[in-house]
Amino acid sequence: MTLRLFRTPNGGPPRLQTLRTAYHYQAGHDLDDPKPFFVYEYNPNAPAQYPRCHLHVHATPHHYTPPKPLERLHLPTRRISLEQIVWHLIQEHRVQPRRPDWHQILWRHETQFRDIQRSRNWPYDPPFDTSRID
Repeated sequence: MTLRLFRTPNGGPPRLQTLRTAYHYQAGHDLDDPKPFFVYEYNPNAPAQYPRCHLHVHATPHHYTPPKPLERLHLPTRRISLEQIVWHLIQEHRVQPRRPDWHQILWRHETQFRDIQRSRNWPYDPPFDTSRID
């Protein structure tokens, strides 16, 4: 995650702005293996031909030949929070939570994340910067 800390113009408390996010999921003990299973990315300054929020899948499908390697495709998504990634890893990949109340904590923070997202124009904007389209 790349974040920016700033103060609001009205002298309110400091705020954080996410400038870029990438969640890479790798399994196994070989940290030298650079290939993750999947990567979620959020880049508000992504080139116009790519969605701001997208997923890369590192897999080889047997029944489909994509126009370029699957991991180079930018599959569009909504903005994915860190809480959603952690929830997914616990529920689907058997990652052990550190606390028994993990789901309550993640839900509380996910709700805060969604409230912030709803207060912006984000859900209704196109997932790419239309000012850069010729």
